[in-house]
Amino acid sequence: MVSIRKRGAVYGVIGLMLCVAVYLNWSYFQAPDELTVANQAMEEDNDASSVYGEVTAVDSADAKAGGSEEAAASDSDYFAQARLTRQTARDEALTMLRETVSSEDSTEDAKAEASQEITVIAGYTVKEERLESQLKAKGYADAVVYISDDTISVVVASPDGGLTSADAASISEMVTSETGAKPSALRISEAKS
Repeated sequence: MVSIRKRGAVYGVIGLMLCVAVYLNWSYFQAPDELTVANQAMEEDNDASSVYGEVTAVDSADAKAGGSEEAAASDSDYFAQARLTRQTARDEALTMLRETVSSEDSTEDAKAEASQEITVIAGYTVKEERLESQLKAKGYADAVVYISDDTISVVVASPDGGLTSADAASISEMVTSETGAKPSALRISEAKS
């Protein structure tokens, strides 16, 4: 009876931490309404959302009135902050999972499930870094990718002329081939300077 309660408590804590990580990701990638605008390329092709996932533009220019050096620094800060937020959420979840694995009070099932979740998170981290490198190699100044169980969020630095349908298709193809996810799970955004 005590073993079942402990197992339930461990599962509850793991579930809670995963929910917190998902919430932090969601809250970070949700831009205020006044900063989110429809992508111009998506206006031309209304049904592209079903093919390429959701494409939006994030305007990071609100604090950049001083010039191009400040604009570049602000873009860099945006991507650095996004990576930091992602890493912080992951570290919190991994800490809880590692405590479960190393706890003498945890059941073997809980330890196995926690170990499996650690492996999944490690896989997400490797894929995120690989995709970010590939996006930079394709010519985007910077990019940040966040993979969760049900969505993949991709934010790229706005290319000259903005993000086009061709860019969205290219990013979608790259992400789906790397992750095996469905295009409908993608959330592609651009950080406007």
